[in-house]
Amino acid sequence: MSRPSYFISDLHVRANDDERTQAVLRFLRARQGEAEAVYLVGDVFDFWLGYRHALFSAQFSLLRALAELVEAGTRVVLFSGNHDPDPGPLPASLGIEVHHGPLVAPIQGRTVRLEHGDVVDPRGWHRRAVCRFARHPWTRAAARWVHPDRAWQLGRLYGGDHAPSEYGAPLPQALFDTYLPGRAAEGVDVLVMGHYHRAVVHSARIGDRPVQFFVLGDWVAQRTWLKADQGEFTLWRDQGPDRAPTRIPPGDHGPERAA
Repeated sequence: MSRPSYFISDLHVRANDDERTQAVLRFLRARQGEAEAVYLVGDVFDFWLGYRHALFSAQFSLLRALAELVEAGTRVVLFSGNHDPDPGPLPASLGIEVHHGPLVAPIQGRTVRLEHGDVVDPRGWHRRAVCRFARHPWTRAAARWVHPDRAWQLGRLYGGDHAPSEYGAPLPQALFDTYLPGRAAEGVDVLVMGHYHRAVVHSARIGDRPVQFFVLGDWVAQRTWLKADQGEFTLWRDQGPDRAPTRIPPGDHGPERAA
């Protein structure tokens, strides 16, 4: 078997030196020399518009950590999200693989589908419309005409502050009842999403096939990640630099339950 792979999403990084960013950096640096791949499944930054010749200073530390992972021999795969729909050309120049839509890939002997999840959000057409608008090439092209300082201010208004109370509702049932069976019918063994800020571990038998569904939680309130190792996929929660991580049991866990 290959080395383990890791999956994280919804970091919403917005500063170089706050506690959240430092926790993310500790996690990534611990993967150097250990991880086969690290997948960042959208909303890595609270706002990210990839200019060709400018970089938001608040993103420097995380981008440097990702470049160091690449240099250490780890594959780094970055997905755009509704908060960071346009990473621009910089990640690719650092050796980071970028995806703007779903990716189906063999990982640890399983067929895995990875996607941020915003454009399939079943909680209302208005949510999907806003996400698709943010991702549209015309929107991204027009935004680059705005000075980076002003774009950062506007983007922070779009990002806003994230509180656990925003994520109190369970994962939409349609994802279990309709979306997961549809992906299983396409041959997917493991479905992995971000976006919903809930840590979800779900197993089902669809037809004659076992299928797993993971939602990655976040690093705003939960600090959770998925690990694929020796053919097993498990979801974990960070407990800080001086304590061992804890494994998250099956179920739908919001911030109030994962804390």
